[in-house]
Amino acid sequence: MSYLSSAISAFVQLGLVLVLPLAWWALAARRTVAFLTWIGLRRPTWRASAPQLACAALSWVFVGLVSIVLLQSLSRGEPASRFAGSGLAGVVPVLLFAIIQTSLAEEIFFRGFLGKRLIARWGFGVGNAVQAVVFGLLHVALFASIAGPIQVVLIGAATAASGWMTGWINEKGAEGSIIPGWLLHATANLIVGLGTAFNLLA
Repeated sequence: MSYLSSAISAFVQLGLVLVLPLAWWALAARRTVAFLTWIGLRRPTWRASAPQLACAALSWVFVGLVSIVLLQSLSRGEPASRFAGSGLAGVVPVLLFAIIQTSLAEEIFFRGFLGKRLIARWGFGVGNAVQAVVFGLLHVALFASIAGPIQVVLIGAATAASGWMTGWINEKGAEGSIIPGWLLHATANLIVGLGTAFNLLA
């Protein structure tokens, strides 16, 4: 497994994801706010109570575990299967895949760009729900060809739920920072990727 090809793949995907947000920011907000602040890549300021954050995080973990079980039921069809049995050689590619290619790219686009623009237009309730549904539908499209109808529906529901909770944690808990959601998302992807690389996940 080539480290160079993994790095190129991760950063090319991130670059493609950034095209639309950068263009939108340049046209609409460049003169008033820095890009990283605009998409929420900044230090979180916690404003939710500790019990609220704990409840949200535990709910996210539960949904994340359900998602992992569902994806593992697809056997070789899910994205992390490329690392199956790679062991130590797969650690760097897994890190690039989990932290940059999937979690950072998806959090920037769905929570940092799409969610924030929708929330600014229609408020948190509608905006966060719409970005979560779009996030779920993306995963339905990704797995529709390799999963049964029930699996597809469950994957869509689980990813939409995790997208909604990530949006809540970012916007209501961390005052708009997408870093908490990125960390949660990356952690889940690391668990799946490393578990697959070391044959710890069936």
